[in-house]
Amino acid sequence: MNSSRPLTALAITALLAIASQGSVQAQKQSAPAELPGKPAPEWDAIFARKEGWTGADGCYSVELGDGRTLWLYSDTWVGTIAQGKHAEGSRLVNNSIGLQPAVINGKAPKRDSLEYHWGKPGKDGKPRAWIEPDLPLKADDPQAAGKSWYWLLDGCMISPPGGGKKLLVFLMHMGRKKEGGEGVFNFRMLGGALAVISNPLADPSQWKITQAVNPHSRRSGTDDISWATALYHSGREGPGEPGTLYIYGIRDVKGLNKEVVLARAPAARADDFSTWRFFNGKSWSEKSSDAVKITDQAVNEHTVERISYKGKSRLVLVESQPVFGKHILVRTAENPEGPWSEFKKVFLVTNLEKGKHKRFTYAGKGHAHLSVPGELLISYVINSHNFWDMVGDASIYRPRFIRVPLDSIFD
Repeated sequence: MNSSRPLTALAITALLAIASQGSVQAQKQSAPAELPGKPAPEWDAIFARKEGWTGADGCYSVELGDGRTLWLYSDTWVGTIAQGKHAEGSRLVNNSIGLQPAVINGKAPKRDSLEYHWGKPGKDGKPRAWIEPDLPLKADDPQAAGKSWYWLLDGCMISPPGGGKKLLVFLMHMGRKKEGGEGVFNFRMLGGALAVISNPLADPSQWKITQAVNPHSRRSGTDDISWATALYHSGREGPGEPGTLYIYGIRDVKGLNKEVVLARAPAARADDFSTWRFFNGKSWSEKSSDAVKITDQAVNEHTVERISYKGKSRLVLVESQPVFGKHILVRTAENPEGPWSEFKKVFLVTNLEKGKHKRFTYAGKGHAHLSVPGELLISYVINSHNFWDMVGDASIYRPRFIRVPLDSIFD
């Protein structure tokens, strides 16, 4: 799932020119200081698979409450890898999930201990996405049913008033900008949705899933908002109303400028969209249109987690550097609505050039509950502007990981 909004060919050309100028300027500067993030190859190895699930982006992680972790992926390769390439017969489906056993003190699990799920084969015998839209599109939308798909956003477990558990998985409803068009950026947001799993502790093949339109996500072409790009479920520790789900969203304003906006809801009833309230800069409004920017320089995927360390407690936002940047960034705040600190670069992604193909990094996310004490585990993905480059090099389109010392975040 690319963390940039749909781009025209002209916009992409302009971006590459900007990036080129930045590269020239960087060459004139002295060597940068060493960044604190270090590769975590033991985690990389878990996702370096050659059969079945062989790569994906997205990569949100959700604690299920029984020790297991649910991974939420967007575009996913299913098939086999031969000689470092996605072999003939491999298929790219729009989303998948993974289940990981309990992790103790941040020790990476064995590769074969993870299980992956995608949709049952269709009439053509080919694999399909784990979840596909069954919601009607707006009557005035040119996209026909069956020509849209979901990318997976963040998710969480809740305890509804009637008892039991529910798993919420928020969804970005996507379609093509131009039917029959080519290129990795030929997509646009149609709206938002929510999948509610009423029996999340059962085997995923037995999950009971219902879908609902998110009425607060909107697409106007000039002021789009995608909600649930990150979730923070406040507990009894630290600032924030206990039992509240804070729902972060991204507003596209002009060009590539993206802002973070914030909503909240009682966690137990967060699947009832009428309970959502939106931060207007001073209080919480019933109108989503009142949501104001709480920070900027944002991308479409990020995470927000509360981390306690050496007597301090802060919310930590993790994302990839906007506009095809090469860094993984973090910023911190004491309260869900901020104020947020300036971004801090924690890792430089290298090896993004391969011959004539230009590659980029995106989908930076934190995974505090999987981290070694004193560190934050962060994932990211590398992709290519050329689809066939991704097909021909199976090593780039899958999660990669780094470890960042908390001392560097809390200093």
